[in-house]
Amino acid sequence: MFDTVNLWLPIDKAGNFDLSKTLQKLSGLSETTKDDGQVYYSGHLNNYKVSLSGQGVSLKGSLAKYFLPDNFHTLTRSDSARALEQLADELYLPIHNANVSRFDFAENFLMDYEPEAYYQFLGQCQYYKRLPQDKSLYYTNGMRQKVFYNKIAEGKAKRLSLPEVWNGQNVLRYEMRFISRLPKQFKQAEIKASSLSNEKFYITIFDRWLAEYEAINKNHNINFNISNMNSPKDFWKQINLMAINMIGQDKIIQEIENLRHQKAFDKPEYYSRLKREIKKLCKTPEMTNQSDLVAELDRKIKAARNHYR
Repeated sequence: MFDTVNLWLPIDKAGNFDLSKTLQKLSGLSETTKDDGQVYYSGHLNNYKVSLSGQGVSLKGSLAKYFLPDNFHTLTRSDSARALEQLADELYLPIHNANVSRFDFAENFLMDYEPEAYYQFLGQCQYYKRLPQDKSLYYTNGMRQKVFYNKIAEGKAKRLSLPEVWNGQNVLRYEMRFISRLPKQFKQAEIKASSLSNEKFYITIFDRWLAEYEAINKNHNINFNISNMNSPKDFWKQINLMAINMIGQDKIIQEIENLRHQKAFDKPEYYSRLKREIKKLCKTPEMTNQSDLVAELDRKIKAARNHYR
């Protein structure tokens, strides 16, 4: 499930390593002397960018792409342990002591339809800004990103050779990116490279990945149903639902945020009230129903629990 893993190894945790042996392993090696006399080295080990200085060693890249031929498939807990051991052996460094500064946790899903068909049913999420793109859907805040995207389209755009088993398939990737302040996010004193293969911590990440998906409001299908129209009030509900369907629930929610920025209402609580009313209306049982596409995605993401180990 791991893809990108960025590491920082402070010099006091690096031990008495042989700098020359480590540098010999790097391609495209460059050396820079700053105004303060500090010497910085940088180069690459496969896809990893490695930077060394008197403060420590920084590694930025995809652990999956380093250990496997590509990152079309992610690393399990045991794979991650082997990948980190290999990284330590190649660089002659105690990588297990490094602090994790970022990691991405992801899974690919074979879907019945193209990934883009599912995005419209993934609505707003509290504490995140929803950012739809051409082939992807981002949710972002200062510390995390959750991303849904078409993995095949990404591979083709990068002119990569796709796995044969993906021929004619629709591959949707759900990726959770923990990009800053990881100890605070996971309520731990520190998160080391060795933590990634710890079973208890791995399960914690997995549960968080699933909970972040479940926190997204799922948009319902809206039905114009005259059998449930018993009064003028019901008629106007249907008309309002049709208008929301045409404009898009997420666009309307965003418009309410625009009104907030413009201070359109005297009372600040009106914006939240409007959002609640729209969400409630869009889930009226007799006028809406859950999309089959959402049901499929729910089922497959929850089934990923089987990959805990």
